[in-house]
Amino acid sequence: MRRIVAGALVTLLVLAGGYLYADAQDWVPGWITAAPVDVPQAPFITQEPVTVESPAGTDAVADMDPDAPRPSASEVQALAEAVRADSRTGDSTHISVVDYLDGTVYADVDASDPQVPASTTKLITVIAAVSQLGADYTTSTTVRWDAGTRTLTLVAGGDSLLAADQGHHGDVDDAEDAAQGWAGLGDLADQVLESLGDDAAGAVRVEIDDSDFPGPAWPKEWPQYAFDMGYAAPVSGLAVDAARLTDDNYAKRAADPSLHAGGLFVDVLEARGLTVEGEVTRASSPVADDAEAVEIASVESAPLAEVSRHLLSVSDNTVAEQVARVLALEMDYKATPAGEARAIRRALNQIGADIEGLELHDGAGFSDRNQISPATMTSALLAARDVPALDGLLDWLPLAGLEGTVETRYTDTSPAGYWRAKTGSLTGVTAIAGVIVTADGRPLAVSILADGMPYGQTAPKAAFDVLLDALAECGCAG
Repeated sequence: MRRIVAGALVTLLVLAGGYLYADAQDWVPGWITAAPVDVPQAPFITQEPVTVESPAGTDAVADMDPDAPRPSASEVQALAEAVRADSRTGDSTHISVVDYLDGTVYADVDASDPQVPASTTKLITVIAAVSQLGADYTTSTTVRWDAGTRTLTLVAGGDSLLAADQGHHGDVDDAEDAAQGWAGLGDLADQVLESLGDDAAGAVRVEIDDSDFPGPAWPKEWPQYAFDMGYAAPVSGLAVDAARLTDDNYAKRAADPSLHAGGLFVDVLEARGLTVEGEVTRASSPVADDAEAVEIASVESAPLAEVSRHLLSVSDNTVAEQVARVLALEMDYKATPAGEARAIRRALNQIGADIEGLELHDGAGFSDRNQISPATMTSALLAARDVPALDGLLDWLPLAGLEGTVETRYTDTSPAGYWRAKTGSLTGVTAIAGVIVTADGRPLAVSILADGMPYGQTAPKAAFDVLLDALAECGCAG
């Protein structure tokens, strides 16, 4: 079994530190180390970390060898068909394996038939959003002041990862943690105090305005257990740490993230000496319609590249849904599940992805009515390859054996270090999609989806990984 080249991956191991947690239905990650190998596989991607000055990340495609030997299509097809024939999967297993550089089809097992994709939905949400908005796109959280009523209104702009006090603004050692707490309520409070000047001497009221995100904040497609178990929070355009009530990964979430954020905003204002009276309430009408209110404070979220890295690595349902709604808003749809579905389809279509049969009811993948085919997944990966804003996509996807939801799944296996992938699991659904590099150095886009499965993930995942291990080991030049 091929192991990982130590020197090239030490940097990635360092980057893997920090706050990682698993997909709501996938493995919870743990720490691993990678041992050196006797015979190295071709390198997967560049090992440069994304910097604050270059949020798009490195262009992995530019470093791939277009002349690397191709695998045998007949051999890869046989490997894929064996996954469906495996007793641990079944006839509902559909597979697409295509050349990541030129689209050559190596395996098609009913690849065009849509299926329930679970959290692999997040992959096309990111591709759609970044293709439209750009890797350096940010959202704004603002505060408006009505001197006549002495009211401060905290206005939602789409940041679900605000810090409770000061933000770090990218000054962190671990790129995978960068999106969390990039901007903070404390930053807003400091600006408010400076702007108010002498007016800060009197009492003020605090409201929140999340009218740009009409909801429903909790998608009707999402199961109640996801909230009860801390797998997701309602999505309202405004939240501190995705509305967690403690520091635990799967902490209980605030039932109303916007009001919860408003309460924390009061705390930081009072800590700075401002007197706040009354309870935090929602503005009765959009504050932008109030001619008397003026903006006095504003902060910018993490760049979308860093948000994408975060949500793909840890499979953050709340943030994925928030990104989808921001995309809808920016594409002139309502920031609702229906609006985001239209926006994602339109964005994918514009970059040339295959959207035949694509049906979405959320942007995170909790809905069991979502329908995405393996061919749509791989075509979206190939389309993203040619979009400059998505140059960093392969860096944002977690690296098998080292990061995120695939950190522990591929320990001491051939895909470790050479398989960038997004996992997906729901009851009866197992899915994975990404890009793997063969032993000959040929990058392949892979999507494996299986729905209608018996309860449990261990068996189908093991069957999937037989194929992925074979692809990573493959010196099967055609």
